[in-house]
Amino acid sequence: MFVSKGRFPSVAAALTVSLAAAAALGQPRDNPIERARHHMELGQEAFARGDFAAAGQHFVDAYGASPFPAFLYNTGLAAEKGGDAAKAIEMYQRYLQEEPTAPDAAEIELKIRALLAEMPTPAAPIESPVESPVESPPAAPAAPPVPPEEMKSLITVRTNPPEAKIRILDEAGVEVSSFEGTSAKTVVRGTYMIEASHPDYRIVKTDLTVVPGQVYIVVVEMSQGAFLGFIDVMTDVPGASVFVDDKAKGAVGVTPWGNVLPPGKHRIWVEKPGFTAVEREIEVAVGDKKSVEVALERLPFGVLLVKANIASAMVYLDGRLLGPAPVESEAPPGRHTLRVTAEGMKEYTTVVQIGRGATTKALVRLNPEPSRTPAWVSFGFAAALYIAGGVVGGIALHLDKELEAEKDAGRLADDDPRIVRGFGLALGADIAFGLGLIVTGMCVYYFVRDPLPPSEGKVYDPVDMEGTPPAGEATDAPPVPTARSGPRLAVTPLVAPGGAGLAVAVVF
Repeated sequence: MFVSKGRFPSVAAALTVSLAAAAALGQPRDNPIERARHHMELGQEAFARGDFAAAGQHFVDAYGASPFPAFLYNTGLAAEKGGDAAKAIEMYQRYLQEEPTAPDAAEIELKIRALLAEMPTPAAPIESPVESPVESPPAAPAAPPVPPEEMKSLITVRTNPPEAKIRILDEAGVEVSSFEGTSAKTVVRGTYMIEASHPDYRIVKTDLTVVPGQVYIVVVEMSQGAFLGFIDVMTDVPGASVFVDDKAKGAVGVTPWGNVLPPGKHRIWVEKPGFTAVEREIEVAVGDKKSVEVALERLPFGVLLVKANIASAMVYLDGRLLGPAPVESEAPPGRHTLRVTAEGMKEYTTVVQIGRGATTKALVRLNPEPSRTPAWVSFGFAAALYIAGGVVGGIALHLDKELEAEKDAGRLADDDPRIVRGFGLALGADIAFGLGLIVTGMCVYYFVRDPLPPSEGKVYDPVDMEGTPPAGEATDAPPVPTARSGPRLAVTPLVAPGGAGLAVAVVF
């Protein structure tokens, strides 16, 4: 977050303060201060949840990146809270060695004596890379309890020009530190005034409120000869792009943002994906400091993004055709019914939640409908069997009537060949009808059988329009599974010296 408090004395210059949690300065992690800030953050989080060992290690890593005494003190405090009195004493002693003028030096010495008195055996000399400024006293009654202290914070200052003189004053106006160029100062909770001065530049002053366990990076850009004003742009939702005077030139930064501007009227635009753009006109006077606070309002609609494994798949929302996939369309917030269809594929239907100023993504995989060709082939073959059976059965019945008439007239011989022929025809008709029943059953089976799974999809929760896809999200819909034909009926003609026929088989 950019913090800019106080007034410029006579001309405008830029002084930007970046809190430990801010990324607006965009400093790379290979920057020692940035690495230290990062470990300070992690240590503070571990300290807050009671993991004092992890907190101490992060403070040690912060000291390794930028050897400032504040990190030694915080390491000692974490060790004390974790019950490691020896480690706490060592770190407090090292802190006093590197920060001999610390305003709370007497209190820390008292804390060291109290820790030594609480140890079960006389404390052996503490091994330390530096000589201890405090001698271990002989065993004595326990010292009065020392009020618990908060973690130290660090103010680092960078100036342009680098030769500028920096003064840090506390709330009472007492100077707590004075130095030139880039340096750092260990501080405790409170409000401080930072003053930058240079013989060839105008003085810059600002206030900074410090909370425990933070690394504050103060960047001072001093103005020379030009009479400017300063503007702060802040939004309730950080990360909005700021444009000044000419949008075509692109954004000058993201909120919270601050910089100097020449006196006069200026037009600013504040934009963030998923929110309504805001346009303001401001006027900056010489040495003035303007704060522009913008409340961003989410768009009254959301965006639905649908991808499918079938390019020709049609996408419907609440029955309204959106178009072929992939499709990206605005939609009112709330619950909606999503339907995706394609020729020869199973339909997919689900409920999606659309959020204001957010994107809801759906990935759909349509699976093929089962083939009905085997069913229709079976139906035709069954019909042929029934017809053949009916014709052969009719001939057999007609022949049976002739034989019955011959028998009644007493003219039927026992070896009449029509008797065998009629029996064969009747048997063939029965076989045809039996096969017809079997094939009819297969026809029904093929009509109701579905060997493929239903169409499926995954709908993600609404995310901010500028957000990254959820972890593990696929960029495209899964491929279509290969359709299987399943069992089929195979019919083969047979020809033999004594006759002809058909061979019927079920192939899996």
